[in-house]
Amino acid sequence: MSKLIDSFGRQMEYVRLAVTDRCNLRCQYCMPAKGIDIVPRQELLSYKEMYRLIRVLTELGVHKVRVTGGEPFVRTDVVGFL
Repeated sequence: MSKLIDSFGRQMEYVRLAVTDRCNLRCQYCMPAKGIDIVPRQELLSYKEMYRLIRVLTELGVHKVRVTGGEPFVRTDVVGFL
């Protein structure tokens, strides 16, 4: 099976999966004073789509997925997904 290779020829073995861009914290890192463009909820991947994506990535050699996002626990039912 193929492996995921970046533009420097390295095999990609881990990915970051952002489950949301929303956050209930207001630190300068993720929520600057000017704000950010929030993605409409209907454009976010469903949990079923994220699961499918992770399965495909593991078949391509990914063995670590870091769940991230603005504040992942803001998204409804994220604990059930995990």
